[in-house]
Amino acid sequence: MNSKYIKSRTLEIDVPEKSPFENDKLEREKTATILTDIVSFYGQSGCVMALNGEWGAGKSTFVRMWKQSLINNGFKTLYFNAWNSDYTDDPLLAMVSELRELSPNSGKINSIAGKAGRIMGRVLISASKGLVKKATGVDCDDLLNTALDTTEEIGEEYLKKFEEQKTTVEEFKVEVEHFVADNATEKPVVFFVDELDRCNPHYAVAVLERIKHLFDIPNIIFILAINKKELCNAIQGYYGSTNINSEEYLRRFIDIEYTLTKPNMEVYCNHLYNEYGFAEFFENENRKRYFRGDREVESFKAMTIAISNSEQVNLRQIERVFAYARLALMQFKENNFVLPNIYFLLCFWKVMNPDFYNKIRTKELSNQELLSHIERILPKKLLITDKYQTRNRGIYYTIASLIYCYDITTIDGRGVRERTIEFIRNEEKRKNEFTFTTLILDKDLFDEALNWYCNENHSREYEGGLSFIFNRIDLLERFEI
Repeated sequence: MNSKYIKSRTLEIDVPEKSPFENDKLEREKTATILTDIVSFYGQSGCVMALNGEWGAGKSTFVRMWKQSLINNGFKTLYFNAWNSDYTDDPLLAMVSELRELSPNSGKINSIAGKAGRIMGRVLISASKGLVKKATGVDCDDLLNTALDTTEEIGEEYLKKFEEQKTTVEEFKVEVEHFVADNATEKPVVFFVDELDRCNPHYAVAVLERIKHLFDIPNIIFILAINKKELCNAIQGYYGSTNINSEEYLRRFIDIEYTLTKPNMEVYCNHLYNEYGFAEFFENENRKRYFRGDREVESFKAMTIAISNSEQVNLRQIERVFAYARLALMQFKENNFVLPNIYFLLCFWKVMNPDFYNKIRTKELSNQELLSHIERILPKKLLITDKYQTRNRGIYYTIASLIYCYDITTIDGRGVRERTIEFIRNEEKRKNEFTFTTLILDKDLFDEALNWYCNENHSREYEGGLSFIFNRIDLLERFEI
């Protein structure tokens, strides 16, 4: 190997001030342009936009890039990471503190913060506790609820404070509206709220309620970067019922929803291939002396793209698989066979489906059971071919080679196991027809692929079955550094 250092994860993407999408590997600059137009359309009235995407879909990175792009185009922006403050009961002061960024030296923000504190009930609670002590002679929080129910004087004071809070809410909204208008000039303020779906349910709902009831003002656009499905789960958790229509509830707070489209996974996989330094192994000049015509890079990349495009995984998950595959690859020598397509597929299952991986590792499944299981867990779109048998042809050959290698794999890794795959010779067609039953796979194409591995001489590559690869995926060998 050229280097003993590899990455365990990719570093946070740098967002250059002058060219924020310079390092964008997901080709989302066009999306930012579209969203900027939408923000401009709703600038005067204000609105709440949901930027929806699955966990690991790159929302936070996109927000950082888009935020800088907005700044470059004359917008003022704010950013609130809700997850960082969900240990508090009420997000209001945390959100108000972000407003300070619009005009750090303005004294108006202190007045706004003061009213926010009163809205949060601190004045009310303090006054009520004082009346409890006056009525009972005891300074005890536990007596507060009882005292409020039984003391007419406290009830009167409570209503008085409630009326004061209603007035404070109106005053708060007016002050915030003026403060935002003074700083918005010709373009609206864009207030990003990130990681909301990761917060505890009570805090997540509190953020939504505060935005709806206190920040429903002109010249400010709220962008909620969320995983809508998970936020809906949080709403149901807040109300303690799965019967509540959480999507309908969420519509009360969101004016427009935009879902991030899935990026070009071929571009992203090529990026991860380079980022994690796979070229240092597969394209090493010493290795090329042994495997110059084996098309290892093409085989490896084709499998990574096929799996990534299957919609089974998000960006963060596929990155984890790349990172693990690169670590395990450090145990292979320059002249070792890797079988790149099978290797990546097994690494994928090791990370994403360890129970299935372990069943392959310990040979708990028959050949037929393994094939049937693969057909169940791989997306159907990867298994269906066309009438010319060209679509997904590479996947068919990968599955066939995996079945072939699995068949001759010994549990202890020693000795050579005889093939047990059963077939019937069709002399008319001059080919072997295997006894496998397929659920989705085209049987003729699968037989063709399996024939190729069973009839051709691949002894160098497959004589050890999968044991050689398993030991390295499970990190049981010394690293070649």
